[in-house]
Amino acid sequence: MLVIAAVQLVLVSVAGAVLHFSGRPVVALSVVIGGALCALPNAYFGLRAFQGGPRERGARAADRVLQNFYRGETGKFLLTLVGFAAVFAMVKPLNPAALFVSYGLCVIVQWVLVARLVR
Repeated sequence: MLVIAAVQLVLVSVAGAVLHFSGRPVVALSVVIGGALCALPNAYFGLRAFQGGPRERGARAADRVLQNFYRGETGKFLLTLVGFAAVFAMVKPLNPAALFVSYGLCVIVQWVLVARLVR
């Protein structure tokens, strides 16, 4: 999961740099923030959900593993919610369309990478 978050951050950083140097700094900032709002909570989930490592395997550890997943997903949801609220409250000027498109594209990148890793 951390690899996926790193790939997402690299992609939005490159897109943000291209947009910034092409004279669209507000759109660039919005794209980077949108990507970060997707990637950082995903990284938190990855750390939290898989914190037990190899010692959390087997039937005895099933309850702990499930509990870690629930805590990770709850934290991811709250980080995303608070992140969007903070961005809309504090970041001016902001391009909401670029923010949401970037967020959505990062979610799609996550789905594609997870599907490739599962194979």
